[in-house]
This record gives sequence, structure tokens and C-alpha cells, in this order.
Amino acid sequence: MKKVIIITSSYRDNGNSNTLAKAFKEGAESVGNQVEIISLKQNHIAPCIGCCYCQVHGECFMKDKLNEILNKIIACDVFVFASPTYYYSVNGNLKNFIDRTFAKFKKIKNKNFYYIGSSSDTSKASIDGAIQTVGGFLKCVENVKLKGIVYGIGLTDEGDTKYSKSLKESYEMGKNI
Repeated sequence: MKKVIIITSSYRDNGNSNTLAKAFKEGAESVGNQVEIISLKQNHIAPCIGCCYCQVHGECFMKDKLNEILNKIIACDVFVFASPTYYYSVNGNLKNFIDRTFAKFKKIKNKNFYYIGSSSDTSKASIDGAIQTVGGFLKCVENVKLKGIVYGIGLTDEGDTKYSKSLKESYEMGKNI
């Protein structure tokens, strides 16, 4: 059994990236894995102010949910980021979270990682910028391997995923972690 943490960043509870994340969770749970979805919408993370307090004290001084979430990522085997694509990148909510991982990024290591992106554009290339952003993060953590990407393309309105092959792909990817 693997411990899996899924970080969702959409502000729409039933948005496409959240729906794909839920399918990933269902797939992972169907084979006995323990999965938790953490919504950044419901766990507001303040922006990094660049003070480097965390580098001296081992955690961020801000009293939000960041330290708790990072400790869960440090303790898991697999983690996932799910984000809608805004202007060919991750949304601001996820980018802000990635910036704040600076507090404990050296402790995030030896894990498998998956990315779930949704985009209204119908081209996989529309998610490439988001993958580059996530790739920058992955270059800074030790031995965290990108194992899979769900390209949820052509998804504009809530509910579009139910007609999309990416829903099944997300479920299968979760099942095969």
C-alpha cells in the first residue's frame, strides 16, 4: 500500500482538474492505496515573502496550513499536483504553493510524482508551460520522479470531463501507481 497526497489548486469545486484528481484518487484507492486530496482553495496558503526564516528554523513562520501540508508530502510515497491551465501555466494558487515549498523542499525526496492538467485548448502543447513550471520545482527536490501526466485538454466548462478520455486516463494512472 502506498500513501498518496493529491494537491488540487482549482477554485471550482467541480472543476475539470478537480474531477480528474478525484478519478486518480478512485483509481489509486481501487488497488488498496491510501489517498488524501488536499484543496488549496480550502487551505489558503499565503505568498512567500522571501525572508528565509524557514531556512534557519526549518519551517515557515506564517500560521497557515503550509507546514502541515508539506509534512504530509514528506511522509507520502506518491504525490500529485492537479491544476487548471491559466495562460499556458499552472494557476496562481499552485504556483504560490510551489514557491512556499522552499520552507522544506530539501526534505521532499525519493518519491514518485504525477501531474494532472486541464485546459480548454485542444492541444497537449497548451499544458507544456505548466509542465515546465512543475519541472522547475522537480529540479530542486531530490530523487522525485515525474511518472505520469494527464492531459485534460478540450475541457472548458464544469462537467466536460465526463465526456473526455482524460477521465479514464486519470483513473487508470491512479490505479497503476
